[in-house]
Amino acid sequence: MKKIDKQYILSLYLFLRREGFVGIKRKILCKISGLEESILLYQEWIQKNEKSIKKTTNLDYKPLISIIVPIYNISSEKLIQCIESVRKQTYTNWELCLVDNASTWNSVKKILKRYEKYPKIKVYYKIEKEYISKVINDGINMITGEYIALLNCTDILAPNAIYEMTKKVNKNPKYDFIYSDEDKLTEDGAYRKDPFFKPDWSPDTLMSLMYTSHFSIYRTFIAKELEGMCIEFEGAHDYDFILRFTEKTKYIGHISKVLYHCRECNKSTFINTRLRLNILEVQKKVKERALKRRNLEGKIEFLPEISQYRVNYYDKECSKVSIIILSKDNFDMLQNCIKKIDTITEYRNYEIILVDNGSSEKIKEKYEKLSVKYNCKYLYKKMKFNFSYMCNLGAKMAKGKYLLFLNDDIEVQGKKWLERMLGHASVPYIGAVGVKLLYPNTNFIQHDGVLNLKSSPQHSLIGKDDRNNYYFYRNKLEYNFLAVTGACLMIKAEKFWEVQGFDEKLYIAYNDVDLCFRLAKKYFNVVRNDVVLYHHESVSRGMDQIDKEKMKRLEKEKIYLYKKNKRYQGYDPCYNVNLADNRIDYYIRI
Repeated sequence: MKKIDKQYILSLYLFLRREGFVGIKRKILCKISGLEESILLYQEWIQKNEKSIKKTTNLDYKPLISIIVPIYNISSEKLIQCIESVRKQTYTNWELCLVDNASTWNSVKKILKRYEKYPKIKVYYKIEKEYISKVINDGINMITGEYIALLNCTDILAPNAIYEMTKKVNKNPKYDFIYSDEDKLTEDGAYRKDPFFKPDWSPDTLMSLMYTSHFSIYRTFIAKELEGMCIEFEGAHDYDFILRFTEKTKYIGHISKVLYHCRECNKSTFINTRLRLNILEVQKKVKERALKRRNLEGKIEFLPEISQYRVNYYDKECSKVSIIILSKDNFDMLQNCIKKIDTITEYRNYEIILVDNGSSEKIKEKYEKLSVKYNCKYLYKKMKFNFSYMCNLGAKMAKGKYLLFLNDDIEVQGKKWLERMLGHASVPYIGAVGVKLLYPNTNFIQHDGVLNLKSSPQHSLIGKDDRNNYYFYRNKLEYNFLAVTGACLMIKAEKFWEVQGFDEKLYIAYNDVDLCFRLAKKYFNVVRNDVVLYHHESVSRGMDQIDKEKMKRLEKEKIYLYKKNKRYQGYDPCYNVNLADNRIDYYIRI
């Protein structure tokens, strides 16, 4: 099937959808054209969401934006497309700094000479080929704008890219760094695909992968203060630069619009195995250097299945962790939970606090013996089940610097699970640390962070097979989430009491979400995807979904949750408005 046929199929499909033929089957067209269904879906999204991207309004503040493009031996067509994407911007106060890295193709110099005549375009020709990081620094020395933007010579900008960035600055002039969503452009420029709809500022996500990517704007004086790119980290110089830059400011903005189109390239270094391995090694050094600058202890671990590195933090003080478990008349499950903690856990500086709200005398006696055997603190108090109140009771008894709230139906796995949660909880800007929970003895996800969807908070990727890789490593790397489940949640005790613990008015549901909402005002919550535990979900009290009375109570508590936390009514900074507001699998919102 020729590429022109694919373009024709795309055009035909969009025409039919636009004309109201909604019954047209995507799968049939995919089979005919060889296109993936996700590509057709994305074309629908583009058609629906980018109708008026050239529309502008007057801006009070119009800073000069300096765009730097390093160039080396690129085809005339692609270079012209890149430059013209800047010239056709709806925002006009920009300058374009083109830095040629001693290209050997005459066609490159011929095109650059042509553009030299334009007053807003500066061209610098290097005599000898050097590292890209050095080329970008030469571009930084050329600029006069208040903000710097970087652009690859193979890529193109959406026509509203600089306008949207400047519009964001007008909303808050304190912004020092702004990034946007992006997608990929096929090498021949035929169509766009693979959109990355990103979260708002998420520091742990950035330590996992360079999610902000290439086209962003940076306040110039900070970039120059940092002395631009570090040549030592060539190959991951831009990643290092962003990590260093974001250490200098808390004013970071995100635009939930696709403003940057990254062109696929068959000659990419990511396809050259040797160069790819070199870049991976540099990325490791970049993360190690970031830990050192931030005075954090940790080790960088390579994940060969996804060719990425994760950061495992260490708590310098080897602090005590108080594991708080609520249980009533659920001896077998509780015994399994505590036994696994005792036999599997490598980190030993912990205590277990068992809070029992009224087990039968027979079960109480078993609990007492179990507590003696495993040296647990046992609090027995007959009362109506109130998750929040009981957790707070346990927290008041705790001697640990860190609190771990753990359901009695959790079965721990992996000897370093507690150590890795503690390490991350010890990072100063972190609030709650959650984990990945699987259904017992399966690969199916029960919890991998909480998405604050339009309908209600929902578990990310629930029911999905963890052997697959979902939406930019969401189930493989550490991502910031607005909330995590209280079934396994760690937090520094000081921060827990700073936000006044669990809200005891939320006695069954959403108490964990409410806690995380309050933490998120000052801290970042995170999910450790390398801590994988089994969750025998709701064995002790049943499933809310099968009881009408429980559903009624659940709705009442949800109303209270959002009345109390109005900021998060329909808003999740760790999600994206372009993703479906009624699904847990990061599906495009059509």
